[in-house]
Amino acid sequence: MRTRRIAVPLIAAAVLLTGCSIANPTSSEVSLQYGNGSFDSRNFVECENDLDFSDVNDDHYYYPAGQRDFTFGDGDGIDSSPLTSTTQDAQEVKVTGTVKFTLNTDCAEFTDPTGKKWPGGKLQMFHELIAYKYDAAPTEGGKQMKPGWTSLLRNYVGAALDRATDNEALKYPWQKLYTDAAAKAQWERDVLAQLPSVLKTLTLGVDLITVNSVLLQKPSIQPALVQGLTDKQAAELRSQAADVDKQAAANFPGGIAGYQAYQQQQAVNEAIKSGKVQVLPVPQGSPIIVSPGK
Repeated sequence: MRTRRIAVPLIAAAVLLTGCSIANPTSSEVSLQYGNGSFDSRNFVECENDLDFSDVNDDHYYYPAGQRDFTFGDGDGIDSSPLTSTTQDAQEVKVTGTVKFTLNTDCAEFTDPTGKKWPGGKLQMFHELIAYKYDAAPTEGGKQMKPGWTSLLRNYVGAALDRATDNEALKYPWQKLYTDAAAKAQWERDVLAQLPSVLKTLTLGVDLITVNSVLLQKPSIQPALVQGLTDKQAAELRSQAADVDKQAAANFPGGIAGYQAYQQQQAVNEAIKSGKVQVLPVPQGSPIIVSPGK
């Protein structure tokens, strides 16, 4: 019979005489131990939250116990490229942002919807059904997650997020999401509300990953839409300026004719100030003559 745990005073002697592997998770990690000794079959042993000594050939896999981020967008250090969604008016927008999530590290034994029992709880289920296939977890404590962790997040958190943003973007025309802060905030809340249920469809209906928050940046739109929006805003400003001119002319002494003469004189004054025209000396009492400046 092998000894799983060893009293602290006997640690040095045990290591010297028999050899052992050590599980040493940090305060932000949980470790899964699997038997892999000379007389063991490959099987789950236990979850570990603190220092533990086991057979020399046993394996340990370390998973994060606290909140983590899944980021999607442009630039270095991003977990995924931007997502795309189609709006109510059939326009494609680019979506970037961050999802904050927590891995379910519950190690209490439970039975999943298929009837399979997991003595190591939902963390064991996550490891064996998902993470082990991606080679996602380090086998030493205090290390960074392996490259497979990022691929795992893209295929689960990212895939669920892509579906949720698509479903909710269809409720809005693109201009609402782009220019209306209240509509954009509601879209963000709707995605957060839908994301957990979408994610569970990828994990046999079990909450292996808990979504804590969703932050969506202002979506990016196609250049043609940006130009169209700019042109529309410019037209609206011109229309507003014309309305102001009409109101000013109606109240100006002499009516519209007086207002137009005033504007012409103002234009001449501005041209003289800018040097675009030159004033020529003329006899007193004659009309002012201007000529183009050099």
